[in-house]
Amino acid sequence: MAGTFKILMTADTVGGVWTYTVDLCKAFEHYGTEVHLMTMGALLSNDQQMQVAQLKNVTLYESNYKLEWMQNPWQDIGLASQWVASVYKKVKPDVIHFNNYGQVNAYQWDCPVVTVFHSCVQTWWQAVKGEEAPAEWEEYKQVVENALAASDFVVAPTEAILQEAGKIYGNLPETEIIYNGRDINVNHLQQKEPYVLSAGRVWDEAKNICLLSGVANNLDWPVYIAGGNTCPDTGVVYDNDNVHFLGFLKEADMQEQMAKAAVFCMPAKYEPFGLAVLEAALQGCALALGDIPTLRELWGDAAVFFNPFDEDESITAIQSLIHDEELRKTLAAKASIRAKDFTAQAMAKQYMQLYSKLCGNKQITQT
Repeated sequence: MAGTFKILMTADTVGGVWTYTVDLCKAFEHYGTEVHLMTMGALLSNDQQMQVAQLKNVTLYESNYKLEWMQNPWQDIGLASQWVASVYKKVKPDVIHFNNYGQVNAYQWDCPVVTVFHSCVQTWWQAVKGEEAPAEWEEYKQVVENALAASDFVVAPTEAILQEAGKIYGNLPETEIIYNGRDINVNHLQQKEPYVLSAGRVWDEAKNICLLSGVANNLDWPVYIAGGNTCPDTGVVYDNDNVHFLGFLKEADMQEQMAKAAVFCMPAKYEPFGLAVLEAALQGCALALGDIPTLRELWGDAAVFFNPFDEDESITAIQSLIHDEELRKTLAAKASIRAKDFTAQAMAKQYMQLYSKLCGNKQITQT
């Protein structure tokens, strides 16, 4: 149909890319865009199945093929490549939109290829460990490098993470920054309560939640963490008198917590975008964030920042929000205003403009 687009899109089901994918596909409904969505990493949960069922413009192709960063993935990568190529030949899309790297070189595509650089092991390792990833990741690195080089366009969610990608993988094809976005129901009536909220697995080195857990006894408000406190690999249990671990929360419950919390803390050492921070800002939280380039780029003067490797600095930053109500409210208001720039509709509009450009300025229609 003239003015509409057919997109073949890959996505994994085991991280933040899933939220991004669902929001983007939903926003594409306004353009009559047809999405053929191929999932990998793990079979969809019941909640994820329900999310997809509500997307009338999406045809789902489901698998549990391993992703390129998983242990011993290469046989699955080959099988998934054949699978993606077979669906491509059947669907004949206008554009292929890869949210992972393992299948970009699977076939001689006859349509434009967009690859989104959401993250990678090499940039993670550099940010978290302060050194290059070990030799065992060299094959993975080559897959990512080849995928980026084979793409017609590389999209990144922040300028900062794109710069890091360029340092590691060399010259990239044409690039564009398209900020992630969310459209959520904001609770404007909820009174803020005196506690600090965070979200993530406490053993996740990148999110660095263990720093917040470790300093919680030095904070004058209780800390609530949406996530588990037992590492599945080691069995180590993280515990602290001033920390309340909420376990995994469904989206509605997470939004309720954010609407209540006066402060949201993300002490990340590595975070290419940070959807949880965006959600907290939309719900009116004052933000205390790890001082890393991506979060600085996004939140500027709308947050307090601290060195994510420095416990004392984190305590000072969080305590400043706890004890200074005017500062807390001012920064919460700034963050809320800034967050309104990062909507799913704005994200979808930029992707549609990019698709149009790659398809010879094909007309975009909006329903």
